[in-house]
Formats: sequence, C-alpha cells, structure tokens
Amino acid sequence: MELERADAVALYERYLACCNERRFDQLGDFVSEAVSGSGPVDGLAAYVDGVRDVCTGFPDYRWEVQDVVVEGGTIAARLVGRGTHTGAFSGVAATGRKVEVQELVVYRITDGRIDRCWGDLFPVLRDALTTPGRVTC
Repeated sequence: MELERADAVALYERYLACCNERRFDQLGDFVSEAVSGSGPVDGLAAYVDGVRDVCTGFPDYRWEVQDVVVEGGTIAARLVGRGTHTGAFSGVAATGRKVEVQELVVYRITDGRIDRCWGDLFPVLRDALTTPGRVTC
C-alpha cells in the first residue's frame, strides 16, 4: 500500500502521542491485531505489553521523532527516547538512572495500521542501563 508522506507522518505522530500519553488501550487504532516482528511473541497484546514494559521501567519515558523516511508502505524512524529507570525493565532492577537513547525502528503499514515492526529499543535500553558511562542526560 502506497502511503503519501504527509499521511504516513501524521499517522506516526498520532501513534507516538498515544504511546507518550500512555493510552495503551487505544494502540489497536494504530497497530494490527496480527502485528509481528516486534519481539519473541507476535500479536497486538504482546506489542502493547512491550510498550507498557518500557513505561513501567521508565514511567517518564517519552519518544521524540528525529527523522522519518516513508517509502511505499514502509516508515523508518529515528527516535530519541528519554526517561528515568525507576521500575524493573527487561530483567534489570530500578537504578534511578536517567537515560537518553537513540532508537531506529522500521514499520510496515497495511490498511492504515502497523502490521510489521522491527526495532532496537529493548537492547539499546538494556545496554544503557548495564554499561558504565553509557547513560546520558
């Protein structure tokens, strides 16, 4: 499905607002029930759990778009994420550390919803928490 750049960017900005505002119950407006590629388990429920896990570990976490590339039905985005690690995340107990990380994520959009997602946020955040001197802010 070909997406006009302006439509794709607007869709993505609404999706990120939903994430940043913690409206997890509305992610299905942007993400397909059969989404895959975002983790070891596919499907909308697993996708929502992944976003929720980030926000549980980093309650003040926010995603900020730096660059968006749209090609056909694909969106590639470079994001900066910032937050404070005050809850458990990916097996790492709360450290109180403030983090600022770059994330690269690629989405395939079908029928107006994300149906494939490939990103590097979880390993990037884990690395930021477990590598001395790696954390910014």
